[in-house]
Amino acid sequence: MKIKTTCRTVLTVILLALWGCGETQSPASTAAASQALINPQHAGASEYAAQCLSCHGAQGIGEASLQAPALTSLDPIYVARQLRHFRDGIRGAHPDDTHGAMMAASSAALSDNSISDLAAYIDALPNVLPPATIKGDLAQGEDYHQNLCSACHGSNALGNVALEAPALAGLNDWYVLSQYEKFRGGLRGSHPEDRWGVQMVRLAPSITDSDVLESIAAYLATLPPEA
Repeated sequence: MKIKTTCRTVLTVILLALWGCGETQSPASTAAASQALINPQHAGASEYAAQCLSCHGAQGIGEASLQAPALTSLDPIYVARQLRHFRDGIRGAHPDDTHGAMMAASSAALSDNSISDLAAYIDALPNVLPPATIKGDLAQGEDYHQNLCSACHGSNALGNVALEAPALAGLNDWYVLSQYEKFRGGLRGSHPEDRWGVQMVRLAPSITDSDVLESIAAYLATLPPEA
């Protein structure tokens, strides 16, 4: 147990340096990282403090300067799957996916039990609607969402558990945009074991207009996450 903890501590220190934490960290992320955990008695609290807090914040609302998205709206099944994908080299392995590689390194030592505890801890955090950062044509964004995205992600963008499609409402608009571009560019979803990512890769070429993508992201940013 002591060896595992020591390795995890060393890994965390290295990742903080890579992510620009510490002296170069933004005031907002520094303040978030210094907050106490919302539920320190939860089984996943120690894992969250070690693996997630410094970039995603104590409330799980993320930090744009670190490209760390809000987590609170994501279903625990989806969170657990993505952590396993990062750990197992299914996601974050593309040489151009810098931030994915950081998540892969951070997840490398997680056990299945640790991942389950982390997902449950994140699920217990209060849902927060991140601030909008992208301007777009909201009517156009709604039209594209309803006709292209809602079949899997729901008309209210709250996801579909049966289809294992994550919620899009409650995600940062910049993150929605960046992930779509990763799918379209082959940085995400190219691994054969990521069958859900493969579906997005097939869909992504249907939108190439950056203004349309920004409108979709801007519209999704107006939708409240599940209460």
